[in-house]
Amino acid sequence: LLQHCSRRLAAPIPACTAVLQQQQRQQQHARHISSLLPSLAPQLQQKSVNRHICSSTAAKAPVIKPKWDTETARKALASLAHEPTEFARGVEVLDSIVKVYTVFSRPDYFLPWQNHPKRESTGTGFVIRDRLILTNAHVVADQTYVTVKRHGSGTKYRADVVGVGHDVDLALLTVEDDAFWESAEDAGTMKPLQLGDVPQLQEQVLVVGYPTGGDNTSITSGVVSRLEVTQYVHAASHLMAIQIDAAINPGNSGGPALRGDVVVGVAFQNLPHADNIGYIIPLPVVRRFLSEVMLYGHYRGFCSLGIVFQTMDNPHLRRALGMTPQQSGVMINRIQPTTSTAQVLRKGDVLLEFDGVPIANDGTVHFRARERIFFTSLITLKPTGSTAHVKVLREGAVLEYDLTLDPLQTLVPVHKYDQLPSYFIYAGAPGSTACAVQL
Repeated sequence: LLQHCSRRLAAPIPACTAVLQQQQRQQQHARHISSLLPSLAPQLQQKSVNRHICSSTAAKAPVIKPKWDTETARKALASLAHEPTEFARGVEVLDSIVKVYTVFSRPDYFLPWQNHPKRESTGTGFVIRDRLILTNAHVVADQTYVTVKRHGSGTKYRADVVGVGHDVDLALLTVEDDAFWESAEDAGTMKPLQLGDVPQLQEQVLVVGYPTGGDNTSITSGVVSRLEVTQYVHAASHLMAIQIDAAINPGNSGGPALRGDVVVGVAFQNLPHADNIGYIIPLPVVRRFLSEVMLYGHYRGFCSLGIVFQTMDNPHLRRALGMTPQQSGVMINRIQPTTSTAQVLRKGDVLLEFDGVPIANDGTVHFRARERIFFTSLITLKPTGSTAHVKVLREGAVLEYDLTLDPLQTLVPVHKYDQLPSYFIYAGAPGSTACAVQL
């Protein structure tokens, strides 16, 4: 029995033999690779003991860009520099509002080398300049084909995206076919709509668009309920928005909110599980987007200080920071290291004023008579590359700085539209099903 056991112990175990042979093959493979790449020899020899690199593929996806190089697109963007001399009035307003049909395909982040199946969606747009249509960015996001149809017409025309600002949820379209812009028997001449100002509270507005439930133009009415900084769902940005109680449904996106014949906002989202709470993009945000596209040919983003702050409602906190009863502001808790303000501002500073406007302890500033709004709206409406004068309280001393404002550059993007993700594939031993994709 002892001799039998000793013979069994002396014989190699098949499983262990297979493991040893596999490790020998891996070491031979590592030596072969190290002879080709001497600089990588130490790393490969270390990894060859427990892992075999079977394949690695790095793919950098091309960016899907609109057609900037067409003559029609350049001419349409050039019209932003000139204010229209004639605007749509009366029944002509409906002729300048179009229905947008989009075929889109979004990337599959679990299988980044392919896209999801193509889908269709609809939205609304309206003419703001010669051969230039304004709509929402989420209406044409990840688009592969866009067409538009005029009010009272049965013909669709191919449209091209010439400007997109996903942060502000706005986009510009143009149509190259002259027949779309010419007057027809069943549709009048398309004149641009006049852009107005910020409406007052309780002011009556009309929302015109093509919501779900029908193909023809729909008009809903409501009043301005409030104006404040809120989240734009499309890109998770926080900008000025106007709340109204007019019905805004899918398909209304990109349509104008009218006060008479004048545009006072662009419909873009509603509040789910609530009755008649919709939001429109105010004209200061729209003009900021248009000015960026006019100056640079594309939208660069809204400005940001890159700070995280807290309000100063607590009197004990104000006293601990050495604030006088006449001083108010917000305390900086964190600063994005990728911003230029990180070289000037510090954690624990109290931001007292922005461009000469005092900031209250709750973070609001004066807006209109008996109205206040969050101070970040002053920052986001500043032009890119402009200078802002700030006043901070640091260790009991009041300091003043001039800051250059630029869009926030984050290490990890908040959103990623109109482009495919880049990815890197790595896997385990040959024949193994273990594989992972790193975005």
